[in-house]
Amino acid sequence: MGRMHLLTPGPVALADPIREAQAQEMIYHRGPEIKALISDIVPRLKKDFNADHVFLIGGSGTAGIEMGFACLTSPGEKALVLANGTFGDKLVSCAKVYCNTTSASLPLGKGWSLERAREHIDRAAAEGATVFAMVYNETSTGVLNDVPAICRYAKSKRMITIVDAVSAWAAAPLDIKQMGVDFAATGSQKAMGAAPGIAIAALTDEMMKRAEGIAARSFYLDMKKFKKEMDSNQTPTTPPCSVLFSVKAAMDYIDARGGFDAHRKRHEAAAEKSRKFVREIGYQVFSEPGFYSPTITGFILENADEVRRRLREEHNLVTARDFGELKGRFFRICHIGNFTDEDLEYAFDAIRKVLGK
Repeated sequence: MGRMHLLTPGPVALADPIREAQAQEMIYHRGPEIKALISDIVPRLKKDFNADHVFLIGGSGTAGIEMGFACLTSPGEKALVLANGTFGDKLVSCAKVYCNTTSASLPLGKGWSLERAREHIDRAAAEGATVFAMVYNETSTGVLNDVPAICRYAKSKRMITIVDAVSAWAAAPLDIKQMGVDFAATGSQKAMGAAPGIAIAALTDEMMKRAEGIAARSFYLDMKKFKKEMDSNQTPTTPPCSVLFSVKAAMDYIDARGGFDAHRKRHEAAAEKSRKFVREIGYQVFSEPGFYSPTITGFILENADEVRRRLREEHNLVTARDFGELKGRFFRICHIGNFTDEDLEYAFDAIRKVLGK
């Protein structure tokens, strides 16, 4: 069997320098080497997020999201969560563990605009909600929600804003201060293009002060512990050092190709190319215009499971499964992370062959 072509929303395929970085000799997690590594990574992340604090958490992106609820909310506090897909539903479930949560949903494929969100935010705020959360990029359907306008409005209602940016950051803009985002979380294995195993949490000074006045409801995810250790370029518990090697290498790789701005433009161009391809083979892009994802392009395909099987067996192309009510009849083209134009063309050609297009 030849090389498998990974066209999934994460973990993504690793470019050679990123994969090879993980083969370095192991280091002591309390020695000068780890401090040098973290002191290289964190300032660069702070700059791109425009964040006052960035925490590196051993775990998936979900660990980062849960940190936000566990450390920034109090028992019984009211929260509003907007959902429009599988990961929005997961965010609702996470919020319910920590808050008195209400939610609002849109039909699959539809995106959240301020016009659609305003009435829900107004109602929640009038009922005493002080926490607002939503997914930036809904991976299950390929929808990019209007987080900037919505979060700025929620903040105007004196709500704190928590954003699942797992599949959005590094592909879509995310200046947390400019966008009204108090706390955002992502994962190393998504658009950054590193190996899985690190959640990245970005937050403002205001939120850190809030966390310092709240009893954390997680031992492992306590922000106060993270701040104390990361102020001296350490982590509270043993980090996955090899993954941190890959994170630094991924950032170096991005910098070598023009930096994060150029990295985002590559995602935008690939998304446009993928939408054009979907239309050329006779299908309709599932997400509505104005809410296209920079990382996922999906379309209804009734025999999606069979197509995925054939792509893997006949072309060594691994594509992503679908979810919920779309299960078995939705196909996602993923353009996220370290993909190249050649990778996309290979995938397009394989899909054409399997579909007879």
